[in-house]
Amino acid sequence: MIEASAANIDQLLAENLLRDVTFQIANSDGSLKYLGSHSDESRVQSLTRQMLADGSDLIGEIRDPKSSPDSVRSDWQKYRKELGELEKFYQPELLRTEVFICPMHPLDRHLKADEKCSVCGMPLIRRHLPASAVYEKPGEPTMKLNVVCSPLVVGRRAEMKIHLSTANGKPVLLDDLLEMHTKKIHLLINDRSLGDYHHEHPVPTGVPGEYAFSFTPEKPGPYRVWADVVPAATSIQEYVVADIPAVTEPAALKDRMTVSTAIVHGRTYVLKLNTGGKPIHAGQTVIGTIAVADADGKPFVALEPVMGAFAHIVGFNEDLKTVLHIHPYSKEPANPADRAGPVFAFKFYAPVAGFYRLYGQVQIDGVSQFPPFGVTVLPAEKLATQP
Repeated sequence: MIEASAANIDQLLAENLLRDVTFQIANSDGSLKYLGSHSDESRVQSLTRQMLADGSDLIGEIRDPKSSPDSVRSDWQKYRKELGELEKFYQPELLRTEVFICPMHPLDRHLKADEKCSVCGMPLIRRHLPASAVYEKPGEPTMKLNVVCSPLVVGRRAEMKIHLSTANGKPVLLDDLLEMHTKKIHLLINDRSLGDYHHEHPVPTGVPGEYAFSFTPEKPGPYRVWADVVPAATSIQEYVVADIPAVTEPAALKDRMTVSTAIVHGRTYVLKLNTGGKPIHAGQTVIGTIAVADADGKPFVALEPVMGAFAHIVGFNEDLKTVLHIHPYSKEPANPADRAGPVFAFKFYAPVAGFYRLYGQVQIDGVSQFPPFGVTVLPAEKLATQP
């Protein structure tokens, strides 16, 4: 992490983007503190303390209107020299800038391609860290999403287009995105009551950055669409959000009940989150399963492949901002004829507290089905502090 941030700072200084350097320095602080507290080497401890102090001085210098770019670069070289001394205490393979990451949890980094994300169990992708910024500025996505359509009418098929662009207005092409689960753009769509979920995959039109899709709203009011994309420049998943207008007022979210059983087309879906009887807290990873039974109660074993997996799970928080896109960590289909069931397992991780409407997605007889569930997540537990 420290190596990647340092490489980013080298690039930012070369482009004279001094303000952005402060984010990269701050992002290294946690790792420096970790190294210093987990090493028995007194020199490592002193180096990490010195780098933390020098990093703080650099941030102050960058924010000082009287400082010059040349003085910032000079002081950065001192930090760089200390990093070179720190590198000598670690094995070369730990200093690799080519790692394997989870697009959804990019801080979970691995050195082996065949490992899985520790948070969600997803397969990893290769990333050469200095090629682009590892961390984005907090709250600043790299893309924008605009929706072009007539206002929604309940029960009427809506034909619409979206425009994807970079933060500076450049159209986002399919070549600018990485494919995740057989598609480069996943649109996660729901109304304000979180009761009408749609998963769509738009197709490019003849206009650069423009993509078309359609769906039929079954609830009144505007809908929100989250474009789930992974920019090739960062390899980090983003949710780009926009609202679809409607001619009617929205239905409110009233049902916040815990729901662990859903019946769809005669089949029963049972959700279990293995918490040992304890409530779920934000920031906690728990193992979940969804079991599928036929109308006669027999285990269902004919789940078909859908988007490169046998199931998907999407969750919407009541804040209408936070969305989860989860995939099972069990065996994935090798060919279209493969079938699975009756149970699939996944890792559930909610970054913020609140009520979540979860939707499973499976495919049976060529048709996707979306069993809904309700889960409440409590605020993150406070860690005990030493006296």
